[in-house]
Amino acid sequence: MRAPKASERIAERLRGQIVRGEIPAGEMLPPEKRMVVDLGVSRPTLREAFRILESEGLITVLTGARGGPQVRLPDLSVASRHIGLYLQTRGTTLADLLEARAEFGAACVRFLAQRCTEAGLSDMKACILEQRRIWDAGIDTAASFAHWVVLTGEFHNLIAYHCGNTTMETQYKALADVLGASRAVSIRRKGDPGASADTSYIPGNIEDYEELVRLVEARDVAAAEKHWRAHLRRAAEIVYRNRDSDSVISLFD
Repeated sequence: MRAPKASERIAERLRGQIVRGEIPAGEMLPPEKRMVVDLGVSRPTLREAFRILESEGLITVLTGARGGPQVRLPDLSVASRHIGLYLQTRGTTLADLLEARAEFGAACVRFLAQRCTEAGLSDMKACILEQRRIWDAGIDTAASFAHWVVLTGEFHNLIAYHCGNTTMETQYKALADVLGASRAVSIRRKGDPGASADTSYIPGNIEDYEELVRLVEARDVAAAEKHWRAHLRRAAEIVYRNRDSDSVISLFD
């Protein structure tokens, strides 16, 4: 086995301190000159360690007189990009991705119906009210449609966030990130003619969200899971109106 380079060992040491919370988010790492002496390494080696941590989203290097490496919380988008890259290299289809999202989504809803708090129900109801407001005002511009898309993503994230299982939350959000990034690439390449032309499905979506909240509030686990599976199946069919289900997902042009 290849022995890790000095820069990799330093990155591993700092990574451990960051994820354990020993160096809190927002805090600057010590000055470079001090770290070079304390760690007994060269400046290029230390900077290579910084590049590793920056690529992982654990630090950001600020410029200026008061600049330097600043610790940041791990960002799920970094993991999502790697997952998306792996799926694309495997030739993963849109149907495959949506099938997985449906399974994770149904599992999250099962937990949600068992564990959702009053705060969670309140958050979801507020999101639905905003969706209703946007629909009633008229989704007739690119901006209003974009707002609607953001709110649908927010509702899915609320399901994940309030399901009471951090691992399921992370997986569901990561798949949503991959799906969103793939859709953005599709739009850049050839446009998405149905994105703003056909909004007839939106009232049905809102009704599905309202029904889900009702079932979760009633703690009807089986009905909530069945309802959400059916919703995600319908949502996939809407996606397939504009994109081939057998097309390989693409996150990178």
